[in-house]
Amino acid sequence: MTRTFLFILLFGPLLLARSPQLHRITVFFTNDIHGGIVEKKAEFLNPEFPPVLGGGASAAAIIKKVKAQAREQGFSVITIDAGDIFQGTLVGTLSKGKAVVEYMNRVGYDACVPGNHDFDLGKDNLIELIKASQFAWVSCNIFDTETGTPWKWVKPWIIIERNGLKIGITGATTVGTRYMSFPENIKGLEFRPEIPSLQKAVDQLRENGADLVIALVHLGLPYDPRQGYLQLKQTTLESVLKKHYVNAMEVAHFVKGIDLLLGGHLHRGYAEPWVDPVNHTICIQNYGNMSNLGWINLYVEMTTRTIYTFDYPADASTLLLLQEDEFWPDSVIYRFIKQQQAIYEKGFEEVIGEARTTLTRSSIGESPLNNLITDAMRLQVNADFAFTNFGGIRADLKKGPITRADVFRVLPFGNQIVTFHATGKFIKDILEQKLKGGGRGLAISGGKVIFNRQRPDGQRVVYMEIGGKPLEPKRTYRVATTDYLMEGNSGLTLLKTVPPEEVAYTGILLREAVIEYIRKHSPLHIQTDGRWKRDNHYQPDQDWIRQFEQPKAWMWKMRFLSGDHSESGATGSGLSIIQKIMNQQADWNP
Repeated sequence: MTRTFLFILLFGPLLLARSPQLHRITVFFTNDIHGGIVEKKAEFLNPEFPPVLGGGASAAAIIKKVKAQAREQGFSVITIDAGDIFQGTLVGTLSKGKAVVEYMNRVGYDACVPGNHDFDLGKDNLIELIKASQFAWVSCNIFDTETGTPWKWVKPWIIIERNGLKIGITGATTVGTRYMSFPENIKGLEFRPEIPSLQKAVDQLRENGADLVIALVHLGLPYDPRQGYLQLKQTTLESVLKKHYVNAMEVAHFVKGIDLLLGGHLHRGYAEPWVDPVNHTICIQNYGNMSNLGWINLYVEMTTRTIYTFDYPADASTLLLLQEDEFWPDSVIYRFIKQQQAIYEKGFEEVIGEARTTLTRSSIGESPLNNLITDAMRLQVNADFAFTNFGGIRADLKKGPITRADVFRVLPFGNQIVTFHATGKFIKDILEQKLKGGGRGLAISGGKVIFNRQRPDGQRVVYMEIGGKPLEPKRTYRVATTDYLMEGNSGLTLLKTVPPEEVAYTGILLREAVIEYIRKHSPLHIQTDGRWKRDNHYQPDQDWIRQFEQPKAWMWKMRFLSGDHSESGATGSGLSIIQKIMNQQADWNP
């Protein structure tokens, strides 16, 4: 078993005295590339004068140089990725991932795990990418629903050899893929719980002689490692297994035998590895979109075949920011990427409008860009109300000229607008489903919503209006959303109850509606207008309670308090009536 810090603590002085034989393994790692092999401007560093990031060509230059050094000096190199490789740029999406796989082939990746977005164009497209790959795709928790066997297009694990060391690599794809993909795209596939699946794979690797084990998991490490571990200490394996979603820190803590774990899914890079204090698993994670390249050096004590220590070349960081002026792009890879851009970006540099200010997105509430997108959706199909999920909005729109490519970066997923008719009560229930627990809500248009997080699930929307008038529970409204959400994704399972014959698929891509809106309304100066408001002091009035907060429960309470038990079904004392009311709490507080 490879365990860094405990091993050093117990045996460090002895090994130093013996001058241990160490073998260096340099591990390059990426995750959530999302087609970001192209060079880009780092506006997050300096909005006015952004430095240029070299993307895939700069990363290739670093890897190529280090591999040459490895051949001369006798150390080893491994290159790995934690999924979501292509969906997000014109080159990635319009090539259906082929350009990114070809890039990874040229760089010399060793393994990759499928992320949820790698199924966005369907499992058949992913199969074609796997066929074209000169590296392994690993995932131990994807199964064929018909046979109950592992999906044949990915490997549960592999073993590669470096300097006589057997290095096992396994992977796991988030079970959330079943909630974040169109059902047709993953038809016939089952995503089993990650922790037991990984433990089985790790055990098999050890049984087959693996000296080290690397896990690629398309699961995110927490944004705050300290807070994440404080929460982790309060959990047990049993409680974690009951959760719908586990994170990479929980995997490292509860799966025994992993030496190095690469997380993904959340675009939150870890400058320094987080090491689990129990299993001593070294956990790493990069930022998304290939703005960085991850690099960690492992030093393996060859007598015991365990990790003696690790380090990294950057200043106290495993992550290299790929600025072109610091990491000059590899010329061969640069030409290849430019050729792909010429093919897939043709026509997308057309200027369609102008923004007077930067239009920012938000993942927690209202923002100018969220408002623009939902307004465009609603107006395009003449709906009363429109909504979409925050996660589908992937970038801001910068101040100045706007091109079709800019809109593509904001909305890369090709979702189309759908419409259906719904009562006011059903619309409120949709919002309640997205506000349940820690839910963040939705981007909306055509209405105004006030919600109170201090109230119980199902009762958090305390006021709403559509078209400037209070929401009416029985009135029918024309509603617009995306086909992605209509399939019940992003937690909106309630939408799956809408009969298919009542859903109108317009065939209009959401991003095309946004492009048309920008053309008509430029120059844009969009501000927030209070359509989505959190107010933990706001309480609904009695009229709202009677209309929306489970009138059945309200009637029961009123009848009991007034002494009217005629429809209670009770045959005895008031206690039986109270019991019956308690038994119906599920109806009152869904």
